[in-house]
Amino acid sequence: MRVVLDTNVLIDGFNDDFCSEAKLIDSVLSGEMTAVSTQKIINEYRLILRRLIDDRDYRTRLENFFAMLEDVDAEYVDAVIDDEEDMKFLEAAVGGEVDAIVTSDKHLLDVGEVDGVRIITPDEAWRRTEDEAGGAQEWRSLVQGWGINSHDKEA
Repeated sequence: MRVVLDTNVLIDGFNDDFCSEAKLIDSVLSGEMTAVSTQKIINEYRLILRRLIDDRDYRTRLENFFAMLEDVDAEYVDAVIDDEEDMKFLEAAVGGEVDAIVTSDKHLLDVGEVDGVRIITPDEAWRRTEDEAGGAQEWRSLVQGWGINSHDKEA
């Protein structure tokens, strides 16, 4: 799944290693999920990191997360939202052709969808990630049940 993570996801991921937000960050770090951003978003991430996070380990984790981000060009979005500062997430999502914007911001959630990109909560994003991973696991189990090893090569 390709996503744009709102800054609040990174902040909330600090509170509990087992919350959906932390799991989403870990999914990006492991390469299971792709997060995209623009320079505007990175600037906001780094500003918030400096202001709100003083835990050295979490800062390192987020720096590793930043290194995994796919840089995309923002694309104009014709939408009306309550907080104009949040337009950068919509523009990155459309420019990066993502599946979803992940946020706990009510203003963004109220938009629901823009240019085919859904705006969802971290819990919903994590459920979708688990469903996709579960489907892949079911397929691997089925194939193994047929006696086919995905590592076998035909001669």
